[in-house]
Amino acid sequence: MQVSKRAQRIEPFYVMEVAKAAQALAREVAGTNEPMIFLNIGEPDFTAPPLVQQAAAQAVAQGNTQYTPALGLDALRERISQWYAQRFGVDVPARRIVVTAGASAALQLACLALIDSGDEILMPDPSYPCNRHFVSAADGKAVLIPTTAAERFQLSADKVAQAWGEKTRGVLLASPSNPTGTSIAPDELRRIHDVVRARGGLTIIDEIYLGLSYDPAYSQTALALGEDLVSINSFSKYFNMTGWRLG
Repeated sequence: MQVSKRAQRIEPFYVMEVAKAAQALAREVAGTNEPMIFLNIGEPDFTAPPLVQQAAAQAVAQGNTQYTPALGLDALRERISQWYAQRFGVDVPARRIVVTAGASAALQLACLALIDSGDEILMPDPSYPCNRHFVSAADGKAVLIPTTAAERFQLSADKVAQAWGEKTRGVLLASPSNPTGTSIAPDELRRIHDVVRARGGLTIIDEIYLGLSYDPAYSQTALALGEDLVSINSFSKYFNMTGWRLG
């Protein structure tokens, strides 16, 4: 069967191949005094808290397994809104929140909804490989801008302004970043968004590791900057729910 040209442009996600090889090695040393320690993918080695497990079992037992509203359960969206208010002190009304089948699905849906064919999206290099593939899947083009350790391997407002061209649609950021682990300073993020906003562009930011940022200077959500940006978050990292696919 011939696959589409779009699919052929997508490079393999090599980290998953590394993960499979690591699992094979782990089986060889299982039960020994030298077990495998996994540092390859963002996944805890423990599962969701007991209350979450109990609630899931109760939902299954009570038959609460039908289709949900397209935007997610209203009660869940309201609780997410409350969580943002309690943790970050920001007002994110439930009407702005969409629950998806994982953060990857959220990123892909956002790209499909906001990027037209030929649009260019500015991204730092290095950055998470899948993010540029989401842009490509929407027939856009990821423009990778080299970054340095002095820049925390993140884009700056100056670099965004310099790289902006006729086909530029916006930026796709990640803070904290995978694979570098660095965050964008709040003041710099504001300047970046100001540059994008002034050009009528789009700011998408991957914040799935935000709950694991322990420096108060950086553990702030971009949603504090206003309603004209898209933030992607996830249950998988902070709430130890990787296989639950909630974004």
